[in-house]
Amino acid sequence: MTVKILTRSHVPTTELLQAWLQHLRDFDTANPGCHFEIGIEVPDVPTEKAIEWLQVNPVFDFTAVYKPPKRDKP
Repeated sequence: MTVKILTRSHVPTTELLQAWLQHLRDFDTANPGCHFEIGIEVPDVPTEKAIEWLQVNPVFDFTAVYKPPKRDKP
């Protein structure tokens, strides 16, 4: 049986972002059969920078960048 776990993380700094992603990747690598799909939602960051932030060693098989639509501030 495969179980999907959906986690939404709010990480305050890019340093902690890298540590969190590396933790996930280390778990993924150490446990055959695990498969992580990683996405990042960054409204005010260039896509290239967001992709750079998602880089860990070894790399994830799947990553995605989500750009929410810009909304006018009231």
